Formats: sequence, structure tokens, C-alpha cells
Amino acid sequence: METLIHEMFPHIGDESELANALEHRGEKYLDRYMYYRTYRAGVADGTIKLPILPIIGAMPCLGKTSIGADLARRLGILQMVGADGLRAVFRELIDKEAHPYFFTSVYGAWKFAGDGTETEENVAKGFRLQANVMNDLMQRWVADRGIRDGESAILEFLHLLPTRFLPEILEHPSVIPIVLRIDDMDLYKNRIASRVTSTHLKGGANRLIEVADKYLQMQEIQCADAEKAGIPVILVDDWNSAMDQILTIVFEAIGKINELKDVETDSRLLDRIKAERSLNPGEGK
Repeated sequence: METLIHEMFPHIGDESELANALEHRGEKYLDRYMYYRTYRAGVADGTIKLPILPIIGAMPCLGKTSIGADLARRLGILQMVGADGLRAVFRELIDKEAHPYFFTSVYGAWKFAGDGTETEENVAKGFRLQANVMNDLMQRWVADRGIRDGESAILEFLHLLPTRFLPEILEHPSVIPIVLRIDDMDLYKNRIASRVTSTHLKGGANRLIEVADKYLQMQEIQCADAEKAGIPVILVDDWNSAMDQILTIVFEAIGKINELKDVETDSRLLDRIKAERSLNPGEGK
């Protein structure tokens, strides 16, 4: 955030002058900056012990990674956790015979759902089969590295279904879940096409255009789940508007963190993690 401020106002060094300049741009910019400064100061002096854990959920090519990278830069967060990498690694450990749906793309998981035919019902079931596993994996990371250890990170993954999270984890003040959606099919296909030359340099993204309708079907499941859990759903047809809404959500959450400073969370998952950690030499000393 400070780097971005200096890029915006390279000639300003005085705090009060900077505050006036930010307020002139709009009160929300000053609020965001002050939330950030208060958080960094509290972390530095040890009074704030809560990490920042935005979780961005969306279908491919909606901007999860780009938004995550932007947030990381603004907040000085060094860790980004993507579920695609976790899923690739976890395939080495999971039993393929017992969980064959986990070894295919999410849009192909219908082959192992219901009667194995390509129906809307089975596409939905296949998505949920993978989502159940991926939400458990990501929740474990949030609880272990985030809530327990206090590590800030940006997390992004396709399968986010907030109701799969334990309420005490989802409602923890550090956890900031956001779901993205797109409604314009032509715009969505254009974004998929741009991915081929921007990130997936060895190809493979073109196939996503052919299954864009399946992704939008899964998007409806994800958005309905988010709304059921009271999680914000942000339309990304207009990128600048979407980013501004996301920043408002994240910085307001940081403002609440600044007020709370630290919390105790009762959770069976955290109790289990604590028991596992007790095996470490010197743990708890």
C-alpha cells in the first residue's frame, strides 16, 4: 500500500499533507490508507495478532489470480495460495480407485457422478465431489497456517463453496471470502481466449471455451452457496468496478481486525491441529 501511495504522490512526504491529498481523491482512499497504517503499526508493536486472509473463489479466467496479486501488492502480503497447485500435488497422495473424480478436470468430473452421463445434474454432482475435497484442503490451510500461526496470505480457488467451511472458520475476522461471477458469455469467452497468451503459454486454455457453459452452470451453484452463507458475490463484467468493491470489502475487514486485535477461536479442527503440533519437539514451551 505504501508503495502504491508513493507512486500516486511521489512529491509528498509529510503525513498530514498525504492525508489531505488522499481525502481530496475521496474519503474512501484515506480510510483505506489509515486502516492499512493502523494494521501495520499494530503488527509491528505486537498488539495486533490477526492475519489477513482474503479467499477469492471463481470459475477460471474471471481474474482470481490477477485480483489476488493486486491485493498482495497493496497489502504487502508475500504468500499466495492457489488450489490448482494443491490439487496437482494432492493427486499424488489420494487413492485414484477410490476417488477417480479427483483425477479429471472439474468440467469432466460428471463422468464419475450419478450414472456417468453428461447431464446438468451430473455436472453439478461432479463439481461438488471435487469441491468437497478442495474446500477441506483450503480450510485446513486457513486454520493451520492462517488462524493458528497468524500467516497472512491471499487464497484463490475455483471450488470455493463457503457452506463447506466450519462456521467458526468462515466467520473468523481474518477470513475474507469473496466470490466472483460473470454474466456475459461472449465476454467470458474473450477472457478465456486472452488467457492462452497471458498465462498458459503451452496451450490448453482453448478447451475451456468449449465448456464455458458448464463453468457458468457451476458458477450458479457457487454463487447460490455464497449467498446462502452471506458471502459477497461480485460481478466482474466491469473490472474497475469489481476491484473497487473488493477493496472496500477487504479494507473494511482490516478495520474490524484493527479493533479486535486478537480473538480466541473454539474449533474441533483447531484442536486437532494443536494435538498434531504437540508431537513437535519443544512445542508449547
